Amino acid sequence: MILCRPVACMLAVLFFTVAGTSASHAEELIKRFVSNVEVAANGTLTVTETITVRAEGDQIERGIFRDFPLTAEGANGRLYEVGFKLLSVLQDGEPAPHFTKRNSQGIRIYIGEEHVLLQPGDYTYTIEYETDRQIRFFEDHDEIYWNATGNEWAFPIEQATARVVLPKGVKATGWTGFTGKYGESGSDFTAHAAEDGREVIFATTKPLWDYSGLTVVVNLPKGSITPPSEIEQLRYFLSDYRSELIGGAGIALCLVYYLIAWMFVGRDPQKGVVFPRFKPPAGISPALGAYIADRGFSGGGWVALSAACLNLAVKKRLRLEETDGDMTLVLETDEPQDRRAGSGLSKGEAALESYLSARGTPLTLDKGNGKSIQALGAKFRTAIERENRNVFFKSNKLYLIPGVLLSIGTIVLLLAYGKLQRDQSEFVIFFLMFSIFASLTSVTVGKAVFRLSGIKLRMAMIFGIFGVAMAAAGTGAFHFTGGFQSIPVFPFIAVALAALNILFFFLMGAPTVLGRQALDKIEGLKLYLTVAEKERLNMAEAPDMSTGHFEELLPYAVALGVEKPWAKAFESWLATAAGAAAAASYHPNWYSGRTFDARHVSDSIGSTASSMAGSFRSSLPAPKSSSSGSSGGFSGGGGGGGGGGGW
Repeated sequence: MILCRPVACMLAVLFFTVAGTSASHAEELIKRFVSNVEVAANGTLTVTETITVRAEGDQIERGIFRDFPLTAEGANGRLYEVGFKLLSVLQDGEPAPHFTKRNSQGIRIYIGEEHVLLQPGDYTYTIEYETDRQIRFFEDHDEIYWNATGNEWAFPIEQATARVVLPKGVKATGWTGFTGKYGESGSDFTAHAAEDGREVIFATTKPLWDYSGLTVVVNLPKGSITPPSEIEQLRYFLSDYRSELIGGAGIALCLVYYLIAWMFVGRDPQKGVVFPRFKPPAGISPALGAYIADRGFSGGGWVALSAACLNLAVKKRLRLEETDGDMTLVLETDEPQDRRAGSGLSKGEAALESYLSARGTPLTLDKGNGKSIQALGAKFRTAIERENRNVFFKSNKLYLIPGVLLSIGTIVLLLAYGKLQRDQSEFVIFFLMFSIFASLTSVTVGKAVFRLSGIKLRMAMIFGIFGVAMAAAGTGAFHFTGGFQSIPVFPFIAVALAALNILFFFLMGAPTVLGRQALDKIEGLKLYLTVAEKERLNMAEAPDMSTGHFEELLPYAVALGVEKPWAKAFESWLATAAGAAAAASYHPNWYSGRTFDARHVSDSIGSTASSMAGSFRSSLPAPKSSSSGSSGGFSGGGGGGGGGGGW
């Protein structure tokens, strides 16, 4: 055992020595990065990068990849595209197998073969390429602002050198550089001119850690580089602003189409003269009046259904009984035996009476009868819509399809040919999916959600949606900073197209000639129902107020949302013209309830009538929920750059 101890110690020392040696060799890094930049008189840069790496089979298994950005930032802060042409790729001085992959941000050059693994050791890769639009033109000088190594390398760089060669006869007037991570302004480098000022050579004095780089700046006399010609500037403009041009053209085409379509089918017929009307329009029931006035059933049509119930009650074919706040619809049973349910009634009222007759028992407006009330509402709305669809107004929804298709086409073109920034791709794809979904469900959504009455409310909703969308586009990933140049193009265009489609969703619908005439008559009746009693007395040919006159027009007042002033006028008449005794004795035989007060008809009848719609809504079953440069520069600035790693 004693003899074995020295041997064991020697083996342990040998093991840790070998392990330590292996560990020291396991680090992968860039031993030397040399960038040679030759500047042509026309501004084209020919760049030769010689990169010597140590490969240990960790990240560098088959070779390395080099990322090169295809955008640069101009003096105005706007990103623009630069040219790139790969000339040659070498490995240890010999042509190397390689392939490239492009995306919206740049190009990645893979050097090596998929099925060939490298042995541990040092390898030297040489990448030669051309790039243009990298020269910055200022009023007093031209400038080369070049990110020589790039700041996205996954390995540290022991030594970096950059050599900038200017065109013949051009001498550098100044130079500087920066080292460190992106945004830092380190000065760990030396720089000197050579070849009588035509060359400027930069060399780092300290290793660059991973994701650090060397950026160089060389100033040239004004006019050293030939600026782009007018034709080239036009080509650059069309390329740099193609997203704005495609989006602007798409918005313009969509707007022109909608305006033309609106001029042909969306303009309302000329409004007629509106004057007070003392009788209901012929052939228009209270429910139909609500349907015409709202250009559809607003709020689910429950107000119209309430008006139909009141009209049936006034006709003594229905009785309203209120107990403990719950309203019950009771069909009158003393009707002639030879009269069928629904006979002699408008379509909506006939559907209501037929439903109650088939039910056989009174219908109380509470949660327990939620499904029955839901079925009644559907039958009532269907009866009116089936008879009057496209009679009084036309939605013209089919004319929205070309506009939606133009909007989707614009987004598709932007995705295919525009300059999509990384933080905007998800927004645009989401908008495209939303547009397709909206185009398929616009009619359903229109009936269920967007059927609003009053142009002011509609316009408020439009601009509200637009404002919220713009706020969403301007926050989070989409910052409106730095003026117009920084406005995110894709969200702006997408929101503009969405707002345009929403706007004409409302504007495209229009009354027919018959509908315009009916609207004028309904508005005249509404005018009469809202005036005070003393003003009504000054109206020529106005009928005298009476119980029958009040009850005849009460369902229309409910349908048009003016039951309170109409009941108030009746209450005033009861208290004055009819006398206190008549007022105290008034009680409608079609209504019973403990809350009725003959002295306050406007509160009793008016509130009861207006609250019926709320009773219908609150009785519905709950919906099912679904499951859940030279000055101010920094390292990484300027053209070039990128980074790389092993693969």
